Amino acid sequence: MTGVWVKGKKVAAIGVKVRRWVTMHGIGVNVDSRSLKNFEGIVPCGLVGRNVGCINDFLDEPMTIEEFTRFMKEAMEIVFKVKLIDYGARIENLES
Repeated sequence: MTGVWVKGKKVAAIGVKVRRWVTMHGIGVNVDSRSLKNFEGIVPCGLVGRNVGCINDFLDEPMTIEEFTRFMKEAMEIVFKVKLIDYGARIENLES
């Protein structure tokens, strides 16, 4: 099974597609459980009987999406040996 699984729950997915010599890729990480409300009727990645979770489900102290974004950016810079530049993209607050 692809993705990132913690205690039987999928918390992240990675997608890769190649079409006509062009690659497309993406990553989705569930940080806060409020983000899952709109997806309750979806079977994650077609895996019937599997649950979806969020990173905060497994942390003693939950983190904000902004905090996670900083950690993810730093990790990607180290792994890929690049410097990522913020062009002012904003993450809107999730309303409960």
